[in-house]
Amino acid sequence: MSNELISVIVPVYNGQRYLADCLRSVLRQCHEELELIVVDDGSTDSTPAIIEGFAMADDRVVRLLADHGGASRARNAALDIARGEWVMFVDADDEMLSPCLLTAVAGVDCSGVDVVTFETTGDPLDLAEARDRALVPRHMCASERVRSSRPRRVLDPDYLVPRIADESLNTVWNKAYRRRTLMRSGARFPVGISLGEDLLFNLAVARGAVSAVHLPLLGYYYRRDNSASVTRQFHPGKHEELMGVNDALQEFASELGSARLRAAAGYIRAKNAVSSTRDLHHLECPFTLRKKLSTARGYRDSAPHVSVGGLGTVQQTFGTAYNLVGHRSLFALTWLLAAQGLRRRAAVRSA
Repeated sequence: MSNELISVIVPVYNGQRYLADCLRSVLRQCHEELELIVVDDGSTDSTPAIIEGFAMADDRVVRLLADHGGASRARNAALDIARGEWVMFVDADDEMLSPCLLTAVAGVDCSGVDVVTFETTGDPLDLAEARDRALVPRHMCASERVRSSRPRRVLDPDYLVPRIADESLNTVWNKAYRRRTLMRSGARFPVGISLGEDLLFNLAVARGAVSAVHLPLLGYYYRRDNSASVTRQFHPGKHEELMGVNDALQEFASELGSARLRAAAGYIRAKNAVSSTRDLHHLECPFTLRKKLSTARGYRDSAPHVSVGGLGTVQQTFGTAYNLVGHRSLFALTWLLAAQGLRRRAAVRSA
């Protein structure tokens, strides 16, 4: 078993509801060579007391205090002091699942690997199973049998295109990063934006990385019911932020000279236009109908066409349909999607 130190970074702001479960899920990992850096981003609830309690009970917990500057600034502060061979990120309302995740990451036997990815889930049943004490020994035994995929070249379009298309490149919590790779690439989280910062970080990492492997291990639970998420609200600047991030993705694709990467970036741009249009139907949106329609036109014009060549079947189907509809049809279709979403959430609350 490798004795490599792993740094796990948890930024938190007013996270008293889920923070204790999150920190316990990290500290129960079988791999004991761990530093858990928890950054309190100016919380005003009981978050500081929760962090203090964990730090007093376990000297692997490192506390950082920050003014309320957002998750990007908090993560960057933790990166400045992280000492581990590997660096991982956990959101304060999520949890690590398999107790052997860190053991498997540290056990990657290729020293040239820069990034390790693993399986994630948003299914509460998977979380309940992971918390079942009777299953922990089974997970521990499995840790000795985890074998990573063969190393893949990070800048290979065959590796990047599906990860851009399925948006797994948009997150940092499903990955472990070699710290020397982060230092070599100079990757840091951009401060001042609330959407797409993880993707920008991963693009910076990719420029300095050589190879990546994947672990067939269900390692992380992300919570879907966080109503505080900016993606569940009407956010007036959302579309502009998403387009700015997509501009960076388009530039990255152009640097590599890959038509398939440019097509994948264009597909994501169109998905962002659809998402922004759907947001116009949020109850908090203050626009008149005329203003909503004119805004929808602007969103549609920001992603005029999807090139479907080299994309998967799902992306080709979406792109073909998107290319056929104008802003009024898109506005009507997203109204139907928003109404269905409201009905589903109402059914869940009443169940």
